[in-house]
Amino acid sequence: METSISQEKLVEEIAKRVREILELLGEDPNREGLRETPERVARALIEMTSGLRSPPPKIKVFNAKDIDEGITEYENGDQVILIRDIQFSSLCEHHLLPFIGRIHVAYVANDDGKVAGFSKIIRIVNYYSARPQIQERLVSQIADAIMNSEIKPKGVMVIGNGIHMCAYVRGVKDKEAKLVSVATRGVFKTNRALVNQVFRLLDTTHERSLRL
Repeated sequence: METSISQEKLVEEIAKRVREILELLGEDPNREGLRETPERVARALIEMTSGLRSPPPKIKVFNAKDIDEGITEYENGDQVILIRDIQFSSLCEHHLLPFIGRIHVAYVANDDGKVAGFSKIIRIVNYYSARPQIQERLVSQIADAIMNSEIKPKGVMVIGNGIHMCAYVRGVKDKEAKLVSVATRGVFKTNRALVNQVFRLLDTTHERSLRL
């Protein structure tokens, strides 16, 4: 989504409203420790929601036959590519508090051998994280973006594991609970063996990959 307002004007307008919120909460935004806070908050919010104002990154396509390195396993002739432990941070859309964690992305390469550039998968995760979100939608959007990309995989599986500050610092104040969400597309929806294979890879290559 594009916006015609300039960056500095956006900072100014958000900072003005943050100042008003501080006053409503009973704080003095003119005191020394808070004088620059409204602008800092504004710039932080703009950075954390950059995905709302930029186009999605394109996934660069490579031919697997030309690649010698990568995390791959085979079962029944299918090549599974796993990118694990992608760190992410996002904003819970219910409270605008952060939720943070790791995302694992697996996909089955198509018969033509097309695979995605490693860094592009990370950019996809960062792009959909950079907006008010819920974790369940986040993993679904990542899965759809890869499934509909030019690599045309047979299937995609995205696993998210996050700590949510809305539960950590307010409400139930549970500091141990984590949310795990899984999105599957294509062959992962029907082939349980492939799903189990991904979990085995996560367990055997990094025994704590599903923990923060």
